[in-house]
Amino acid sequence: MKRWILSAVLILAAVTAGYSIYESTQPAEASPGHHSKESSSGHSGHDPEESERSVSAKAAYKDGTISIHVKDDENQPYSRLQVNHEKIMHLIVVSEDLKTYRHLHPDKREDGLYEVRQSLPDGRYKAFVDIKPEDAAYEIQPANLSAGAAGPSVQSTLYPDDSFVQRSSEYEAKMSPEQLKANEAVRLSFTFNKGTPERYLGAAGHVVILDEKGEKFLHVHPLSDNETKFETTFKDPGVYKIWAEFKFEGKVHVFPYSVKVED
Repeated sequence: MKRWILSAVLILAAVTAGYSIYESTQPAEASPGHHSKESSSGHSGHDPEESERSVSAKAAYKDGTISIHVKDDENQPYSRLQVNHEKIMHLIVVSEDLKTYRHLHPDKREDGLYEVRQSLPDGRYKAFVDIKPEDAAYEIQPANLSAGAAGPSVQSTLYPDDSFVQRSSEYEAKMSPEQLKANEAVRLSFTFNKGTPERYLGAAGHVVILDEKGEKFLHVHPLSDNETKFETTFKDPGVYKIWAEFKFEGKVHVFPYSVKVED
């Protein structure tokens, strides 16, 4: 009898020890609300969890009007867009040579159709439609636009600036740091010669980043409501164009920078 009891105790101890070892070697579950996604301070698309539906956007320009058609993967008009920084749609239009820049907000005309009046000089452009669908995945892709006698397509050549101080009207904005590296988190900070930026579209400012080829797009927001600091990561080395938008005395000022990102 004693031998049987002793054997049972030993078996129970072995099972308990084995369970403890198994439990300690399992990966810890992620805490609620934690996801392995890009920081909310910068985004290039929206991908709701467990969503199999997707939407896409196309742009067209005619007679001073830019039209955006949003459709789902069944080619049906889609309009279930969430308000994102005070607007349901942000439209960034950049000329092929990266010199002309527009940040626009088309209004809904009908299901899946959004329009905004905007005169564009003759030439070729790329449009980036920044939206947040309620129940579908979306990734921002460049859409080609042509205005007037666009002429042949010409690859832009971008050269980094010698100085990171840019001027708009009487305002100067200095961006730091001046040295940037690929695949390293960087905090872009802006200081001004006068004034304090007013809230603009629900934030202290906005930053748009585009690579030299006009393919890699980022729309970055400040780290906090009262700081003009923006955190992002350049995934590849090369030359990039940065447009920083800040509002002073009711007017939005755009400060453009060309930067080189080292390997």
